[in-house]
Amino acid sequence: MNYKFLIYISYNYAIPIGKPLQLEIEKRGYTVKWFSDIEKTNTFFSTKESVIHTIKDVVYYKPDIVLCATNLVPDFITGIKVQIFHGFLAKKRPSKRHVFSEFRMRGLFDLYCTQGPSTTSVFKKLAVKYKYFEVIETGWSKMDPLFPIEASKKNNPPIILIASTFTSRLSLAHDDTVFKEIFRIAETGKYKFKMVLHPKMDKDVVTKWKNLKSSNFTFYDTTDLVPLYKEANILFADTTSAIQEFLLQKRTVVTFKHTFKYDYLIHVNNIKNLERVFCNALSYPQEVIDKIEPFILDLHPYFDGKSSKRVIDTTISFLHNDKRFLKPKPFNLIRKIKVRKQLNYFTFKSFNKPYTINFTNQKDISQNNAIKLSAVIITYNEEEHLEKCLSSLVDVSEEIIVVDSFSTDRTKEICKAFNVTFIEHKFEGYIEQKNFAISMASNDYILSLDGDEALSEELKNSILKVKQNWDCDGYYSNRLNNYCGQWIKYSDWYPDRKLRLFKKGSGEWKGINPHDCYTLKENKKAEKLKGDLFHWIYRDYEEHKQKIENFSTISADAYYKLGIKSSIFKIIYRPAWAFIKAYFIRLGFLDGKNGYRICLQTYCVTSLKYKKLYKHWHNK
Repeated sequence: MNYKFLIYISYNYAIPIGKPLQLEIEKRGYTVKWFSDIEKTNTFFSTKESVIHTIKDVVYYKPDIVLCATNLVPDFITGIKVQIFHGFLAKKRPSKRHVFSEFRMRGLFDLYCTQGPSTTSVFKKLAVKYKYFEVIETGWSKMDPLFPIEASKKNNPPIILIASTFTSRLSLAHDDTVFKEIFRIAETGKYKFKMVLHPKMDKDVVTKWKNLKSSNFTFYDTTDLVPLYKEANILFADTTSAIQEFLLQKRTVVTFKHTFKYDYLIHVNNIKNLERVFCNALSYPQEVIDKIEPFILDLHPYFDGKSSKRVIDTTISFLHNDKRFLKPKPFNLIRKIKVRKQLNYFTFKSFNKPYTINFTNQKDISQNNAIKLSAVIITYNEEEHLEKCLSSLVDVSEEIIVVDSFSTDRTKEICKAFNVTFIEHKFEGYIEQKNFAISMASNDYILSLDGDEALSEELKNSILKVKQNWDCDGYYSNRLNNYCGQWIKYSDWYPDRKLRLFKKGSGEWKGINPHDCYTLKENKKAEKLKGDLFHWIYRDYEEHKQKIENFSTISADAYYKLGIKSSIFKIIYRPAWAFIKAYFIRLGFLDGKNGYRICLQTYCVTSLKYKKLYKHWHNK
């Protein structure tokens, strides 16, 4: 089946934790999306991450498995809630409290995928105590790219990586004596320094280090630290959790004023001794290396780079397992209110028992693996034709999703009568809206329609046959347009082929708004289906003329963004050619009076589009 994963984070430093998991999920052909409960984090995502931007859309996405690299997760979204951790336990502050105080239970997670024995042992005890979650050791996904471990390079000069926590009391980056000494040593040319700072670091401190001018010092504004770990010979740090990550390579770490005198670290308290300590650390003292090995075996005994695989295997298994032995999660009212306030999403819904998908027998499994079709529809004030659309889909689709642009008519009421999944989403363009609708579908096979379209009986039968023997990436059919009560058989409007049935991931909606087109990827195969897709386009001629103004504006704006230019020649030539092609070459005259009207408006919209585009370029 197609499992739906959600990677839930807060800060951008969690992105490198989720990336290996994303790659593993995609490798298996499952769906994976990201969500950050801090809006500004969205600016750090690349085009390779599929991001959900609002918590409302997360609710509609209905994930099966929520992988959390953060402390809080909404209790009101579906799926098992899995804590995958946003760092190693750094143990940076002395504490006289109970050992459990290092592990704060928030009553929101069903499963903890722990990093190694040092965390697993404590969480196992907590699981026995609280009884509402399970603990399974998997290793930590962030470390997968670090493996296999490479031998330390004999860099000349040696490379020293500097990392610092953001807490001012513990941070070496806040210490002016450290700043001055690093600058002095860098100027000697004995070492090359590379530096990263925590994303929460004070901006003034970041600016100070960025402005350190030396040919032997480079500041990196990144959260992807693994490439820097691999290049560095040693690490210079304070109490940051980067220490534990770097130690997995069995390379030495020099710490400045660490709160604990761990024997697997090389400590320095007097900045005047720093250069001498660096020299010692670069010799990799055997007594220190011998202490590192047992520490990392307790911390993270996985050196195969397959922790992400173990996490995904574990979570899928846990999803299906009988979890009746687990108690419901605590009521936790204050924390639930906090989550709702933070997300500005208030609901009484709460999933206090772990989410479960059961297969009772082999027949259920085979049925689950059969082709299931999601019909996705975009709408705005479609009450006139929507019932025809939805009625035609009932027999061919297992899921119907309507993405509505906040209709003001009976659209929502009609959808409720058909028991569809109704999603309100801001309209950003036809192409963008249709791609969003696909992302909301639970199934791998998609039928995409507009609210004023419906399947003919012949087309329905064709789709049912395809579901029994799907052997293409996509299927197209002819669209038959109804204009002012007349079915149009010629001009540019027929056969008007549209690819609307496809496998998720085979392509995407492209084109130039408002003329969207589902485009298959290179080397993907498509076939034609028998039957027509009905389309009720305009009730009367006046409605058509009114739409021309809006469509020409949308087209002109889209052309302008693409860098397409207009000219006096295009303003004259393009409309004339559009009319001639539609009316004479495509036989529009055979549709009579309405055929002429259609071709005339084709001329008008083309003319207006190039006139408006011309103004864009000449009124800059």
